[in-house]
Amino acid sequence: MKVKFLIFLFHYSFISLLWGSIEKKPNILLLTADDLGWDSLGCMGNPLPGLSPHLDELAAEGLLIKHAYVATPICGPSRQSIYTGIFPQQSGFMGHGVQPPLWWRGEGRKVIKKSITSHLLDHEYLTGLIGKHGSEWCRFSVPPRGQNIETGMGRNPQDYIEFTQDFILRAKQEKKPFFLAANTHDPHRYWANHENETPQWINAMMGDNTWKVFANGKPYPDPRKSFNPEDCPVPLPYHRDEKVQDLLATYYGSVNRMDEVVGGILQALDESGLAKNTIVLFLSDHGMAWDLSKWSLYPSGVRSPLIIRWPLKIPAGRVEEKAVVSVVDLVPTILDLCNLPAMDEIEGSSFKCILEGNNKNWKRVQAFSCFNYMNNEASIDQSISSFSSDLADKFEQYRPSRALNDPFFSYVWNGWSNGSNQLPGTMLGEFHGILSKAIEESKGKNNHEFSMQKLFIEMRCPEEFYHLKNDPACKINLASDPRYRQKLQQYRKSMRKILTRTNDHELQNFINFISTK
Repeated sequence: MKVKFLIFLFHYSFISLLWGSIEKKPNILLLTADDLGWDSLGCMGNPLPGLSPHLDELAAEGLLIKHAYVATPICGPSRQSIYTGIFPQQSGFMGHGVQPPLWWRGEGRKVIKKSITSHLLDHEYLTGLIGKHGSEWCRFSVPPRGQNIETGMGRNPQDYIEFTQDFILRAKQEKKPFFLAANTHDPHRYWANHENETPQWINAMMGDNTWKVFANGKPYPDPRKSFNPEDCPVPLPYHRDEKVQDLLATYYGSVNRMDEVVGGILQALDESGLAKNTIVLFLSDHGMAWDLSKWSLYPSGVRSPLIIRWPLKIPAGRVEEKAVVSVVDLVPTILDLCNLPAMDEIEGSSFKCILEGNNKNWKRVQAFSCFNYMNNEASIDQSISSFSSDLADKFEQYRPSRALNDPFFSYVWNGWSNGSNQLPGTMLGEFHGILSKAIEESKGKNNHEFSMQKLFIEMRCPEEFYHLKNDPACKINLASDPRYRQKLQQYRKSMRKILTRTNDHELQNFINFISTK
């Protein structure tokens, strides 16, 4: 016991010494993947050899936080929260299309339109972005580069390397610290060598057929590594069969290419000589692009790896297994690390104490996530001028759900689920199609299981509660189990608090729901 205490004391003293003072403002390199499942990296436990060598190395060189969660499982709103430190219902950016919706603006809501990039720009940082969009509230010193992200530079490591080199050179010339967001499009669908990755699809996305062709006949290279379908681990909550394995091989290929992009960016940083005082952060915008992950609030949809490396301050090889971090905590943490003034009216908190090895001061025990709708088209927006409690009945794409996740339980409230509402066809993805075909071909074998899972994807249920240690795939709903009633009440109480604090437009619907329980 005495030896363990001395080891702890030495470790804590060493970290405290590292965090003594900061002479120069650190640089910030924010790396994001697109539609990456939390368990799709070697450092997060994926056993597939050679899948993510560069990110595994990055994790080994810094701190890996295993229980980080995004604000919402849809691309644009998730990234909005990354850059602003507030949730979608607070910013009004809740889906694609017209943002914020007319009915949200009609509530008289006012938001201070601030982002981490604009804030850093105001404090003499050089700010830039390459790859997928950030937020309409972001301002950059250098024009963002994001042309043809889906079928061009967004999957091409060399484009990221060259942009990073030029951007860092400019920061050196201007003698400024920098913030660079580098966002890959992988592993967003279509995955590498997927059957739908056709010349017709590429032409449609590129706008013409004059794009530069690599040896593979595409405007971007293939992954360096390919995987045998039989070797591919199946993420939760999916089943193993030949079709699933074949598709996962293409998914993991895209993960590998994403890792190569990250490796190239980090190499450019290392060659610049600025790596020591650069804070590198890596996370995903949400889970993989299959039903029950993307657009869903289970851990498969909103949990993300979070890697943070800062050689000047963070000792290598640390893994945080217990602390819960939300993506809205990134903005206040970055500003805290840079010793800059905090942004006004943000939801998150700085987790600098975790980086310092002092978890006792970290108060978050659950992470909130939400989903509202996929797309708010202009015609729909103009027809719905004010919010109503039955908006889900008037607007097919409005499917409000709220969730609390932690390492132990997952609580989901589906405000739209009433026994008759279904998810629209635009929100039924490839795995739903796999189930449909499997049911058609099963001839009785597994037919009931597949049919029930397909029906659940389409309809959900009003309230879900899962014991993640016993049921990591979230298949056994305990919401009506009397043994968990007291625990369920605790999560309901926590949910009501955060909906109240964030002025969530679904608060009254949630209150009405729990009043009947």
